[in-house]
Amino acid sequence: MENSPEFYKYVSLVVLTVQNAAVGLSMRYARIRPGEMFLSSTAVVMSELVKLFTCLLIVFKEEDSSLGKVKIAIHEQIIRQPMDTLKVCIPSLIYVVQNNLLYLAASNLDAATYQVTYQLKILTAALFTVTILRRKLISTQWLSLVVLVTGIQCFSLDAKYTAELPIFTIWTRHMCNQRLYSVKRKGVLLWV
Repeated sequence: MENSPEFYKYVSLVVLTVQNAAVGLSMRYARIRPGEMFLSSTAVVMSELVKLFTCLLIVFKEEDSSLGKVKIAIHEQIIRQPMDTLKVCIPSLIYVVQNNLLYLAASNLDAATYQVTYQLKILTAALFTVTILRRKLISTQWLSLVVLVTGIQCFSLDAKYTAELPIFTIWTRHMCNQRLYSVKRKGVLLWV
């Protein structure tokens, strides 16, 4: 079971859930703590290096722990397919800019506003997927986006009105703050 795709899917789900839950809080803490401030670009580069190391470790494991096979796999997937590599480079560069902007936001917004604003990237990614890539979203994915937007709208209400909100709205707000979104992978709908 350890080498099955199902195992990797659930390990990835758990790791990404923990990472996404912790990144906003740790980023906010790192930017507001007293003491000497670090460069946000350094943190972004270091996080990308950790991701690179993790990916190389996974490839190493998938290639029967052989450095020679890893070298061949990297050559086949990256060097011999330059157009595919370039297609991935553009979103990667935008991602680096986005991460630098996230550090800027973490420095200047309170934690709750930062987290809610951070959730908007799910909505924008879905809208770009539909408009630019012309992909269709299933009804549960649209429902998830409506719940997300509803939660963001509820958050933007003044705190003094929270006690007067209907229970569904409070539940929606809570679920959206818990990063409710759906991912469709191989016919399985996952709620994270």
